Amino acid sequence: MPESCSNYSKNEINTMSLRFLKQIMLISILILQSIMTNSQGRKIDGRVTIAEKYGINKASIIVGSTKAETFSDTSGYYSITCNDDDKITFSANGFYSEKINLRKIQKSDSLNVDLKLKKGDKNFAYATGYGHIDEERLSYAIKHFESQTDYSGYKSILEIIEGRTTGVTIRRNTIEIRGTSTLNGNTPALLVVDGTTVEFSTFSNIPPSQIKTIDVLKGAAASARYGSRGMGGVIVVVTKSKN
Repeated sequence: MPESCSNYSKNEINTMSLRFLKQIMLISILILQSIMTNSQGRKIDGRVTIAEKYGINKASIIVGSTKAETFSDTSGYYSITCNDDDKITFSANGFYSEKINLRKIQKSDSLNVDLKLKKGDKNFAYATGYGHIDEERLSYAIKHFESQTDYSGYKSILEIIEGRTTGVTIRRNTIEIRGTSTLNGNTPALLVVDGTTVEFSTFSNIPPSQIKTIDVLKGAAASARYGSRGMGGVIVVVTKSKN
């Protein structure tokens, strides 16, 4: 036996070997725990909203890799665990879904998503009927969206109405709104621009780039503001030139 080992008994050598093996095992366990922790990804918190203000209740949030699903609370807040390279899908009845690829966004433990309502009365009914948001807040959100809209890409105001408003029929010199017919047949809609009633020819010549908002009123909403003149519904336009 070499001189360097001659000073140690056999039991001491075994003890040193056992201690060395324990250190190796401890290091291996720590490395394994680190790998397992990284593979589990991270916890992400956030909020699902409409108009960047109102929370969407019971929105579905699904992790692509595990198919794990959670739902937002009454204020739109949620929390979920996923991998760094996951894809997360946000959806709610009546809204366009959003799929977020975590690889393509800045790494963060917070992710807020703003969903857009699909067009049509049916989707309005879905969004409110399934309890995602109440009618008053959803109506405000729609108006907020419309107030931010740039209409300059349209050829005419009639094209805007046909493309963005459900239940509206444009005839030769009139506009009719579905659900406003009377005993005398269909009644043309009242056309109001910046608070003044106008003829169809004036209305149809409004430049789209000058339009700020467009509201279509019918039923009680139209009658409350315009009386019998609003029996056929009312189309209210506010231009950018109005003070």
